[in-house]
Amino acid sequence: MPRKKKGEEQEEKDTTSQTKSKKKKSSAVKYVDPNELLDEYLDEVVNALGLAYLELSREEYKELIKEPFAGAVGEVKTKPKSKTIINRLSANKDSLMEFLAMKLVKIKDLEKMTDEQLEFVVYNTKNAIKDLGPRLYEICSKKGRSDLIDILRANWTIYGINSPVKCPKCMFNAIMPDLSCYICKYTISMKQLKEQLNVLQLLFDYFKADPQGYKEIMTAGYFYYSWDGVLPPSKQPKDLLRFEIVLNKEEKEKLKSFYIEHSTPQTQ
Repeated sequence: MPRKKKGEEQEEKDTTSQTKSKKKKSSAVKYVDPNELLDEYLDEVVNALGLAYLELSREEYKELIKEPFAGAVGEVKTKPKSKTIINRLSANKDSLMEFLAMKLVKIKDLEKMTDEQLEFVVYNTKNAIKDLGPRLYEICSKKGRSDLIDILRANWTIYGINSPVKCPKCMFNAIMPDLSCYICKYTISMKQLKEQLNVLQLLFDYFKADPQGYKEIMTAGYFYYSWDGVLPPSKQPKDLLRFEIVLNKEEKEKLKSFYIEHSTPQTQ
């Protein structure tokens, strides 16, 4: 059998390589591009999700929903119907709205938002209220939106750093152990804290439950207060939101008088 020339061998190799390349190209899986699909379905999705009132530009809407939209499309070879995508997006609408609210904060400056956009953010700020709460309170206060502040206050109680001590200025349960308000930055005095807790009556009531703990507080001259209630110095609360309340001379004398009057010989 006659031997092939080098030129013929090379030509045969090139032909084989081209054939393999064509097979690879023809066998490569082509998935639906969610970005192209979003451009086509955008108006329908925005209306179905009730976002049209936000009055964003087309590009802003695309930026707003591109991640959840891509997740709803998934990796598919066949173009899904818009209704299918909308149903998937609506399956967990609360989480979706929370995500969109946080995305809107990245797209639009809070100060420059329309009333509708600000309302959308306030109503849907849940877990992120720890970060956004102070800023949203400030803006809502400037705009005189007490209705939105009420919503923020309710969400703070559920999702925020809920304190057992209420701020007398903004009325959020947001006073921290350093006596400053997490939301409005107002700082209360120890006197204000004691007045809010009605500290003497609080301790008189505590005496009924734990006379020995009461005696310890009376002797030490201070106690801890948290969501667990009153605790003597030897029982520091596990709650990080604990307040150390130092009693003055007059308060200690009143505690002592109450103790003598109400304790039995066994308690003493």
